[in-house]
Amino acid sequence: MLPRCISGNSGVYSEMTFDYWYIFLVAMVVATLCNASGFSGSVLFQPFFNFILGIPIAQSVATGIATETIGMTSGAVSYWRMGNKIDIKAVKKVFLYVYAGIAAGIFLFVFLPKIWLRLVVGCSIFSIASYQLYFAYLGKFGVNDKADLDILKSTKCRVRSFFAGVSSASTGTGVAEIHQPMFEHDAGLSTKKSNASAILIEALGNWFITLLNIKLGNINYEILIFSASGVLIGGQLGPILSNYISDRVLKIIFGFSVMIIGLVYIFTSLGKLIT
Repeated sequence: MLPRCISGNSGVYSEMTFDYWYIFLVAMVVATLCNASGFSGSVLFQPFFNFILGIPIAQSVATGIATETIGMTSGAVSYWRMGNKIDIKAVKKVFLYVYAGIAAGIFLFVFLPKIWLRLVVGCSIFSIASYQLYFAYLGKFGVNDKADLDILKSTKCRVRSFFAGVSSASTGTGVAEIHQPMFEHDAGLSTKKSNASAILIEALGNWFITLLNIKLGNINYEILIFSASGVLIGGQLGPILSNYISDRVLKIIFGFSVMIIGLVYIFTSLGKLIT
């Protein structure tokens, strides 16, 4: 339900409840971890909003993406202000393919079975998470100050960027999860710069989706006002925290968090397909 607007002699003001105040704390913790280690938080919010709070699935997805968009934007701004934390050239090299994927993802979301889309994305990001944990175990991390742009121009990377946009538009996750390892392990960019660059792409891509959801009226503002406040702070804390955490620990946080996301997608999709 949207906050009610009440007209009074002194103008128009809104009446809101504090029933969801605790979401502020949840959102702040999630955004801190996401912005420190380079993964998106939308899919962590979606099941919480849907299964715990009981809001409809369309609203839970849209509100989760809007929350993530604000949190990733806060994190990207924080990294930018720190200086030399984001590889802008790498972001520019892949961004158009992400946006093309988002446009295609919106089309697929309307016309293709959502369960199969979620299952495919779940399997993909679960594989990425396992891949990240394996490299954390081996101690293999990106070390370069700049990404290899020739690699990012390859057909393989462009296809992956396009798929990241598709998955983000159709399921609410994928851009950061796919680009972080692509920047680091394919293009050789350092772990923390890969994290920050992936967060910037996630933020830029998700604004298009969020503005569309605002236009369609899919966002629950009584929840968003608390979740957005939390992720704004978490987006500032995450980049600061990343300075004090080793690359291995950041990669382990990324791996386990994204693995949980993948498992949520896989089991919820399979559960509906079986029933």
